[in-house]
Amino acid sequence: MQRYIYLLLSFIQIFTCFAQNIATDDYIGFYQKFLSNQKNSRCAMYPSCSKYGQMAFKKFPFPKAISLTCERIMRCSHDAHYYDITYQYGYRSLVDYPHENFPIQIIHNRFQSPHTDILKQRSDRDKNLLFINQLINKEEYYPALLEIERLQFFNHSNIRLYQQKLLCYRGLKEYEEGIFEYETEFPDTAKKNTEVQMQAAILYYCTNNFNNVIKLTEEIRNNAKNPSDIQKANALDGILSAQNEKYDTALTSFYKNVGTSSLNQQNIHIINQMMKQKKKRPALARILSIIPGAGYLYTKHKGSALTAFIVNSLLGYATYTSIKSENYGMAGVCGFLSLSFYIGNINGAGRSATRYNLKKKNEQIRKLERINNIFY
Repeated sequence: MQRYIYLLLSFIQIFTCFAQNIATDDYIGFYQKFLSNQKNSRCAMYPSCSKYGQMAFKKFPFPKAISLTCERIMRCSHDAHYYDITYQYGYRSLVDYPHENFPIQIIHNRFQSPHTDILKQRSDRDKNLLFINQLINKEEYYPALLEIERLQFFNHSNIRLYQQKLLCYRGLKEYEEGIFEYETEFPDTAKKNTEVQMQAAILYYCTNNFNNVIKLTEEIRNNAKNPSDIQKANALDGILSAQNEKYDTALTSFYKNVGTSSLNQQNIHIINQMMKQKKKRPALARILSIIPGAGYLYTKHKGSALTAFIVNSLLGYATYTSIKSENYGMAGVCGFLSLSFYIGNINGAGRSATRYNLKKKNEQIRKLERINNIFY
């Protein structure tokens, strides 16, 4: 029922006189306020279909926005394994935005929860650090951050506090806050420490700021005395190269980690799998979608393919029968919806090819992150 109500609200939009954003907000806002809460079902996607429509109409021109919205309605709740998971609504939802830039921290379990050394076996252990590390290993990141702030307020000079502070920000998923403090408040002695630089590099990685990751890993390789720091820097560079599909460069970075032959074999095996991965072509998916659903079927979005075929077929038939019965008003409504869903089916199939390729690549990237202990 939700979908059909939303279709009607979307159709009303065509008659608004150049007041696109205001009218859309009004119609969708009315649906969200008075109709959405009366249903017993809930949207499987995040943001919900109605919120997705609002975002699309605010960001894009009307033709693209209506196409995106109709295509989302066809995809809603289907092919869940191609989407990341979030619990922003308090229940499991599939992450799907009308644009590429969205807060990555909403993704459930995208990055491993950080932990640190126990320190109990070290003769030079600091009791304050021991307590903070205990909190971190119990994933009590906020109390650990408060303890770090307390010690730094009383001029506790241990450089590891800065490393632990960045680690706590990562555990709290406050990546930007950690980066801001690193860039503006950390002393130069902390910024030049390779262990602190590694934690900062991981924060940059979590926000897709890859240029700064490369800059820091280069400094770590040049200045680090601990071989494990150099190995992690090489691994991080290799993963970044793999993300950018520069597989030869990725292999070179992993080969630099001498003495880790077993790990290197795993890394090389994953990179070779990525090189052999057959990609789905967005252009071909769009061409196949001349037959509604065929493009989705090509990209292995079977649920979306079936829905696209049924919805487009029903709307096409409704348009035909309305014209045949000379009910031209209904024919106009059905024709508009039919065209919107048909275009959405074509463009959406192209996006599904991109989604398929990205999903396959990310599966391998996350394997590389895990076996190289990037986030530990």
